[in-house]
Amino acid sequence: RSPGGVHDASSRLDRPRVEIGWTDEAPTVDGRLEPDEWADAARIDGLAQALPDEGAAPTQHTIVYVLTDGRSLYVAARLEDTEPGRIVAAAMARDANTLLDDRFAFTIDPFLDRQNGYLFEVNPNGARRDALVEGGRVEASWDGRWYARASRDAGGWTVEIAVPFATLAFDPAGDVWGFNLERGLPRRQESDRWADPVRQRDLTAMGTAGDLVGLRGARQGLGLQVMPQATLRRVDDVDDPIGTNDRRHYSRIDPSLDVFYKPRPSLTTALTVNTDFGETEVDERVVNLSRFALFFPEKRDFFLQDALVFDFGDLAENGRPFFSRRIGLDADGRPRGITAGAKATGRVGRVKFGLLDVVLDERDEVPARNVAVARGAVNLGESTLGAIATHGDPEGRGESFLVGTDLVYRNNDFRDGQSLRGSAWIQASLNDPDTGPRGAGAVSGTGLAYGAALAWPNDRTNWRLAGLVFEDDFAPALGFTNRVGIRQYEADYRRRWRPAQLAWLQTIDSSVEGRLVTGLSSEVQTGRLSFAVVELRNPAQDGLRVQVQHQYERVETPFANFDVAMGEYHFDDVSLRLEASRNRPVGGRVQVLYGDFFDGTRTQVVSELALRFGRHVQTGIEYQLDDLRLPGGDATIQQLRARLSLLFTPDLSWVTLVQYDDVSDSIGVNSRVRWIIEDGRELFLVLNQAYDAAQGVRLVRSAPLVKLQWSFRF
Repeated sequence: RSPGGVHDASSRLDRPRVEIGWTDEAPTVDGRLEPDEWADAARIDGLAQALPDEGAAPTQHTIVYVLTDGRSLYVAARLEDTEPGRIVAAAMARDANTLLDDRFAFTIDPFLDRQNGYLFEVNPNGARRDALVEGGRVEASWDGRWYARASRDAGGWTVEIAVPFATLAFDPAGDVWGFNLERGLPRRQESDRWADPVRQRDLTAMGTAGDLVGLRGARQGLGLQVMPQATLRRVDDVDDPIGTNDRRHYSRIDPSLDVFYKPRPSLTTALTVNTDFGETEVDERVVNLSRFALFFPEKRDFFLQDALVFDFGDLAENGRPFFSRRIGLDADGRPRGITAGAKATGRVGRVKFGLLDVVLDERDEVPARNVAVARGAVNLGESTLGAIATHGDPEGRGESFLVGTDLVYRNNDFRDGQSLRGSAWIQASLNDPDTGPRGAGAVSGTGLAYGAALAWPNDRTNWRLAGLVFEDDFAPALGFTNRVGIRQYEADYRRRWRPAQLAWLQTIDSSVEGRLVTGLSSEVQTGRLSFAVVELRNPAQDGLRVQVQHQYERVETPFANFDVAMGEYHFDDVSLRLEASRNRPVGGRVQVLYGDFFDGTRTQVVSELALRFGRHVQTGIEYQLDDLRLPGGDATIQQLRARLSLLFTPDLSWVTLVQYDDVSDSIGVNSRVRWIIEDGRELFLVLNQAYDAAQGVRLVRSAPLVKLQWSFRF
């Protein structure tokens, strides 16, 4: 154990180690694995099953090679397969979901802090997926610059990968990096791993990774990347846009510039000027049937880079002190102008930090303004102690500050290799009492929020307890809240069985989730008890789930979206969900829910059909029906989402998304061609259209654009 009693898993774990090979000539990354090119590489030939038979020998043989020339990390794997016709390779696009494909992945922890790192994954098509790993959380939207090729043959498949050190943050004096690797075989849900082959943790558990030795001398070059960009757009409002009187016709070229500089390999700075996010994927539509604002994830690349550095406590949604969608987007997800932004993230010793400052354009008589966030945390073994501060209000409502501190405890070697998690945090928002952002019932403009949680996130038994308090005046201008003036208590428990005698059944789960929300005077506002009676899953990942739920709601203000009178309500519902695995050409799910809904009833049907026509054409259709029968008036709400993906190569894709709901009576179309000429050099062709479907289908807005970004790395 490390000083101060904070747990350090490295003190007890028996980690595998391998010394990397060095070469003067970099291998050609073409997916062919020429023996002469990898002759100096370290060889790893000792994987074990993490799933389904923990610790057992793999059913298929895998050999991995690791090499460097001082400028890049090279990893190659020969993945033998005695049944090559059963290899699953559906994903083609960059960052597509490869979890249901055969796949090879590895993680690296360049600072050897046993918390943070990078994930790289490739399937037999050569489709690439990467992610940041920060203290157990994974940011899959991160896109680094790296290269991979794969090939298949009668004996299995082969993959070669190159990751330039300029893509990574690392300590050039460090000789040992954390390292782990895994092979996935979806036909039997098998995961073969090098280090820590146990069910209750996955590949991103950096605290239990092995050691990659011999990396002192790695170099990044000058550490400068310049990325000029240009966007040509045309906007045509054929009619007054829905809900506005703003009719426009124009064409415009918008140049922009991103500059990334690493003054040292452990520090990354970024500058963006005249930022444009026109190529970003649109949000998926959701009709809100609750009283509280919905949470939508960040999708813009500038804010996703190193995004996990700014995460706080274990907060997922309500109460987040910093939520980057507050910057440059309105409440409906429409873009607002960003003049410029600067960011710095890095590590100094055991301390990691992030700084972000953005200048927002003048808008609607609100002058140009700055918003900023600073985050720092010190590593204590696997745990962290941190602080956060924000300044500014994107809405220009006066001065706004927030300060907070958090402790996150992690122990991946508790009681014979089990995992234990805990957290505690406190925040204070300080806003102008007259003009600043205010929570419900706010009085002074200064409000507190605090909470704690303890979790046992293991395979057979998984539980979590949490308590949170949000005062009336808590209103983080750069964060996210949808419910304040409350105390919230959470208790979850799940038990899992793995019946070895039933080959057709992989897991049986039963779980219960409890939520209790009271006012600050302890009067109950919401209570919910959900019991998943049974959830079955087979090795192919087909599933069945049966759930019953009881809920209590105290309504003190009328609903904005449909008619529910003030009062107290007890209601129950039951749901059934069936899933067909997507590792087949035809997959999908159906979920049916029926029960009480406040003083009426609700019938909900959610269905999804996914079709795959070879590896180049994929399509999916999702439909949701909510039939509400209420004394104040019935409502039938329909939502439809259809997606067509044409995947020409792993670097060239054309994805079209069509969405409709009968609340807005509108149709949205987002069609997006992405050509990755090479990482950092991309061309986007995007068409966004809006249709009014109230009386027929009528085009009301069309906005095509072309965007080219071309990076230069020095």
